[in-house]
Formats: sequence, C-alpha cells, structure tokens
Amino acid sequence: MKNVIIHKIVTFVFTEEQLKAFWEKKKTGVPFASLTNEQYMKLAEEMLQHSSHSQLQQHLIGQGWRIKEDAEGLVIAEDDSRENIHVEIVDTTIPQRASNKLFIDRLTEFTCPDCQFAFYIRGLQNPPQLHCPSCSKTIQ
Repeated sequence: MKNVIIHKIVTFVFTEEQLKAFWEKKKTGVPFASLTNEQYMKLAEEMLQHSSHSQLQQHLIGQGWRIKEDAEGLVIAEDDSRENIHVEIVDTTIPQRASNKLFIDRLTEFTCPDCQFAFYIRGLQNPPQLHCPSCSKTIQ
C-alpha cells in the first residue's frame, strides 16, 4: 500500500459563542464568564478533540462561516508549551499589531509587501536580510 501523507498547517477558529454553547452542554454549573484564559483554551482543545470531521469544517478559515478576520486581532493569551499545537485567544475587537505569526510547527510566516507572496521559515533566531522567493524584493 502506498499512502500519501500531506503535512499542512491548519488554523481552527472557535468563536466565543460556540465555546459557550459547548460549555453549557457540559452542565458544570460554573458560569462561562468565570473561566480563566487557560480554561478557555483547554475548552477549545476539548471541543476540537470531540468534533467530527464535518464539524471541524465550520472552524476552518474559508470554510463555512469563518473568515480571515475571525483570527485577527490582539493576542491576549497563548499556550506555546507543546510542539505540535499553538493556542491563542484573540480579541478581534482590538486591531492586530504588525508582527509575524508563529505556527504550530514553529514556522514563522513572512508576507512580501510588494507581491503578497507568503513563505515560511523554521528556526529563525536573528533574521538576516530576507528576500522574497517570488519577486526577490527585500522583506523587513
């Protein structure tokens, strides 16, 4: 048997309303508003683990109702303690500061300001002057 394995970075977005509904189904008696950031992130991970493939589709950007703006904003909490997953709480009402995103497998994303080509670099400590692989312009 010849299997093809494709490793791809995937971002799942769990909205506050979806998490609240999931929390209320658990019937813990604890108010959703009293959860800490850490509990909020753990709840999202639990929801991820208990979602079917078709349910996960609604959490993907560009699928169902999720749009790119659902994942953009000020990061108010994050868990970077594991190598295979990176979890963030993002306040979408506060504009995102210009920064590079850190993904689950420790890749840094760069987007060329001229041609909008996005590329990824792993393990970048002190970035040298980078050039866009598509148009060769300098990346800041």
